[in-house]
Amino acid sequence: MKFSFVNLGLLALLISSNVFAVEDKTSVFATHEINGQSKITSIGVGINLKNASNHFGGMVSMSLGKAEIVTSKLKVEDYLAWELGGKIGFFSDVSLYLEAGVDLGELFGRDHLDEDRYYDHSFSLYEYDEPYDSHSHHTINDSLDAYIGIGGGIDFGHTQINGHVRMRQIDSEHWTALDDVYSGVTLSFSF
Repeated sequence: MKFSFVNLGLLALLISSNVFAVEDKTSVFATHEINGQSKITSIGVGINLKNASNHFGGMVSMSLGKAEIVTSKLKVEDYLAWELGGKIGFFSDVSLYLEAGVDLGELFGRDHLDEDRYYDHSFSLYEYDEPYDSHSHHTINDSLDAYIGIGGGIDFGHTQINGHVRMRQIDSEHWTALDDVYSGVTLSFSF
């Protein structure tokens, strides 16, 4: 079964930015998530949007961080993670939300739209059929890095602590991450 993370992420951003623009506040945050020896640490900014009467809302965020990912060949790959994400859920003193996002660095930094290089473009969570590179006659991996997840947290006024679990698609043209599921903590300050 294939997931379209790009479409899901764009839908979450569209809904959260248009439907819930009743009460908003800006936040800065730091996130750390792990799975075994793999870790992603980032800082970012977000705009929290919610309906003041029922606390249903969303968040649009952008972050920049460092990822150290153990590959399926048990090597560690380091890269810069520049992510755009969206959340939809219930945001009050206690929060519960769904989220999705994409790695903008990979979206703009790689040749995803180069039709002459790749036979097929797969932006899926699980890639069973790898694209075929007709110029060098070997298969390459070209999935866009993205995530979907669920999270919750506690709001202390201007400070929020959230925990989340994310299913991530992480790879490059020459390697694939060993693990798909990451758990993490986010500390944010709003104003």
